[in-house]
Amino acid sequence: MKIGLLGTQYRINRMKLVIEKYFPEIQPIYFHEKSYYYEPELGNELIKAKNNLDGFVFAGELVFQNYNKIFYPDVPTAYIAKDWTSLQSALLNASLKGIDIGRVSIDSYASSMVDEIYSGLELQESVHILKRGVFNSAYAERILGEHIHFFESGQVSGCITSISSIYDRLTKLDIPTVYVYPTTEAIVKAINHVKDTYDVLHSLTQDVVILIIHIVPKKEYSHIRKDEYLYTHEKIKVAEEVYYFAKNTNAAVVSDSLNQFIVLMNQKDFLEYTNGLQRFYLLNSIQANTDCDVNIGVGYGNNPGIAKYNANLAIEKCDGKQVNQTYIVSNSHTIIGPLDFLTKNDTTQAIDEKVFADLTSRSQISQNLIFKIYTLMEKNKRNSFTTLELAQLLNMSQRNASRLIHKLEDSGFAQLVGSKSSGSHGRPSDVYWIDFKL
Repeated sequence: MKIGLLGTQYRINRMKLVIEKYFPEIQPIYFHEKSYYYEPELGNELIKAKNNLDGFVFAGELVFQNYNKIFYPDVPTAYIAKDWTSLQSALLNASLKGIDIGRVSIDSYASSMVDEIYSGLELQESVHILKRGVFNSAYAERILGEHIHFFESGQVSGCITSISSIYDRLTKLDIPTVYVYPTTEAIVKAINHVKDTYDVLHSLTQDVVILIIHIVPKKEYSHIRKDEYLYTHEKIKVAEEVYYFAKNTNAAVVSDSLNQFIVLMNQKDFLEYTNGLQRFYLLNSIQANTDCDVNIGVGYGNNPGIAKYNANLAIEKCDGKQVNQTYIVSNSHTIIGPLDFLTKNDTTQAIDEKVFADLTSRSQISQNLIFKIYTLMEKNKRNSFTTLELAQLLNMSQRNASRLIHKLEDSGFAQLVGSKSSGSHGRPSDVYWIDFKL
């Protein structure tokens, strides 16, 4: 099996070690990234190599965003996620180098993840989390400047960075710096994901997908099971999320019973919605907006009957002791799972409930709507929208979308960044940048 891998030299070196140890059967083809933005020359190189590759692994989410369009949906892809264990390892490395980890500057990580790691440490913290943004040369220079400022002003004793070019420049200035390498676990997970997806895709003869969504009241709300009214109320809330999902993916809810839904959809739409089996935002929505968990069985087949049979095999794999599991079955010999779409420390996991509550308090926008905007940005990998785009994506009137934007502006979570022509003779639409400052 030929798998392409793209990343900076630091990450390529780490991936080579993992592949040599754990995946001797793979024939790796390495591509080196020189900058963090799209390089036309590298893009052309990947286009030429595409037809000779069975899968592709990106060293990070940013490079995935830049080049995944070259491969999707023909070649299975995955990226090495930025998990909390990578940052934890970097902090341990910093401590061994004599850096006071209670006084560091950290880039590329959400404040919620950093706070979670430090919450268990009894430190007098002076940790500076550098604000994330759209990666370009100006962003890189800003991050570099902030690291230097915090060190030279004595506010930190060292720097933690996930950006190789910044690591090189800081070390040349003799500033104590640690680079955040991906963990072996994260690399193995990404490669296995590509291998499993390849097996599933090559076992298909048609593109029919059936989802069986089984509802399970959360343990802390187990009384709901005994109260028919409460259970029905929560089931209606789950139904709202399922039907919203179906509307946005051209799917059809073909069965709606007391404790489960059956959804029929196209395989291409399913893979697009899940970003190549990387994310499943329906799970996040149900978690945030209802008092229920779910298990999902996904079946592939060349007709709805076979797809449903495989979906039943998939849902049976959920043992009942665990929740929010997803299994995929394309035939009785090819099973993927459990896919852990709700990993607790995943950086793209839904925002912590306390953070949601704070955002709601500051913006006077409902927690449900805040979550939908956040999920929208994560799914589409973008932060800029016109009011018309928000209205269409959030299924609301343009007037309500305009009011929403003004509330976000007033609370400091949105700003006008430009305008965009709609192609008609009307005036250009204002474009707003939304940032919840996580």
